[in-house]
Amino acid sequence: MVVLRDGRTLIGFLRSMDQFANLVLHRAFERICVQNKYADIPRGVFVIRGENVLLIGEVDFTHPIRVPLIEVTIEEILKLQKLDIEKKERIEKLKQKAMIQRGLIMDGETPYAYEYSESAALFNSYAETNPPQITATEFDNAQELLWAGSNEGRVVSYFGCELRKYTAFRVSTTSEVRQISSLTEGPLILTSDSLSLYTRQGLNIFQHKAPYLDNMQCMLMPSSHKQKKIYIGGYSGTLCEMDFDKKQLLRQVTLDEGDCIILKYCSRNFIATGATNGVVNLRDPNSLQIIQRFIPHHGSLSDIDINNMYLVTCGFTRNRMDQLSLDRFLVVYDLRNMKKMAPVPVFIDPCFLHYHTMTSTSVMVASQQGHHTQVDLTGGTQSYSPIINLTTNPAGIITTFSVSTSMHCTAFGHSTGTVHLLYKNDPQCCFNYQSVETQFAKQPIESKVGYIDINDELASISNIPIPITPLKLISDMSKQWTKPISRPTPKIPDEFLENVRVFQGLACVKNPANRRANQWPYLPDSDLILPRETIKFLPDDEENETTKKEEDYILLNQNGNGDTNNENNDHEQLLTTDIENMNLNQQQQHQTISSNMA
Repeated sequence: MVVLRDGRTLIGFLRSMDQFANLVLHRAFERICVQNKYADIPRGVFVIRGENVLLIGEVDFTHPIRVPLIEVTIEEILKLQKLDIEKKERIEKLKQKAMIQRGLIMDGETPYAYEYSESAALFNSYAETNPPQITATEFDNAQELLWAGSNEGRVVSYFGCELRKYTAFRVSTTSEVRQISSLTEGPLILTSDSLSLYTRQGLNIFQHKAPYLDNMQCMLMPSSHKQKKIYIGGYSGTLCEMDFDKKQLLRQVTLDEGDCIILKYCSRNFIATGATNGVVNLRDPNSLQIIQRFIPHHGSLSDIDINNMYLVTCGFTRNRMDQLSLDRFLVVYDLRNMKKMAPVPVFIDPCFLHYHTMTSTSVMVASQQGHHTQVDLTGGTQSYSPIINLTTNPAGIITTFSVSTSMHCTAFGHSTGTVHLLYKNDPQCCFNYQSVETQFAKQPIESKVGYIDINDELASISNIPIPITPLKLISDMSKQWTKPISRPTPKIPDEFLENVRVFQGLACVKNPANRRANQWPYLPDSDLILPRETIKFLPDDEENETTKKEEDYILLNQNGNGDTNNENNDHEQLLTTDIENMNLNQQQQHQTISSNMA
């Protein structure tokens, strides 16, 4: 008889068994018991994985059954089983509702028992053919913002559970965003060759580049240290310790494993470093020396997380064909005695881990297919919460996984360039319990223009907006009577340059307030702009046939130069000769007409 983890009971002849408790049962049947009734469903040859086995034992049919059971048909037992399951679900819902109303949470229960909703947003709506891949996500620790980075070096922030785009800027044009950490000043962004700090409005505070920042992958900035230190690791084979305020390298150690892809901090004054070969080291944050070494996975490491009691990992193991296969269990270490605990099996492919902030023994597990659940590392009857599936594009996979500090929301980054958010259906749902109000741009005030009398001389005509139309307005002046003249940029006085101060990457200077806003003086200033050019036009005579020729000889730029006066005299001589010739032609035409009439 074999009892599985889901509660089913199988009875059959044991034909095979290995060291992992993988079983093969022959002539097996499943026994379903409801109250004092039972029925057997034939299953034939049944193969059972060892991770699903809860209890196995030999059945002695020679002894009589002490519990009186009544055998019924399969159809009847299935109906009784369905009614029993529905009754248990109703009781569980009533119990859960009562606990929620009283503000209590039972042992093993998590917020995942509540109903969740999903929202999604495109990282770049213009890239339809080749969308960017999401490489980093992080919830802001002060405001209701979600940060996301891509392999194109761009960073976008989203506000609220509806994922409304707040800011977007580009950090690098040559490298991808590897990790984002939320600080008080704003997001701290790590790329493969630089470290940058931006404000939440997208202004750059600093960008640090150094030779030791080469192919970086992860960073860690413990908040408990008095001195602001930041640890940076990557594929270069070194672990760097840097002073955050001075931007100076304090210490650099060589890694025996060759790389460092994950950095986590423990309140027991440990720094956990994870490598691609599956090795996890606990280091002293002051000297960066190895204190304890663990080898949880013999293939590769996927993710780790740590708190003050346990270290949990998930990763890959190499099979006989030297191929990486994902381990369907979590490896747990007790940091109090530095010993390995029993592996915790999970029902999904674990790729991402995150400790629950409310309990010290619960960890949230997510897969690349969009499934995630919560597991209790200490075991028990309620060790597993319901699995929640994310509606994602089947063509891609999940690349990032983040959890808010309030545990109300979980964010996923997708390889197809979309950001997904699961949030609790609660009016008080938030990213942080004590969030600072996010600043938005003020909406433009719409000017409401009422009735204006045309004879009212005190009416403000400037309040009437100019209509946007492709037609020509009556007030438009003809192009032949206008000439565009560009105003040169005024020279910045020296007294302004002496009092310049830099604030968040912008040069600021106090306004002297010696000019009115949006107004320019009519009298030209010789120090700032050039003198205006005077334009003169000849009078327009519609009855004169020489009007078109006269418009071609408009006198411009009379600045007193000798060359200009000579050119104007030549134009006047040509104009007088043309007029005289036209008068002679008119006289000859009149003479010929009079002779013909005679």
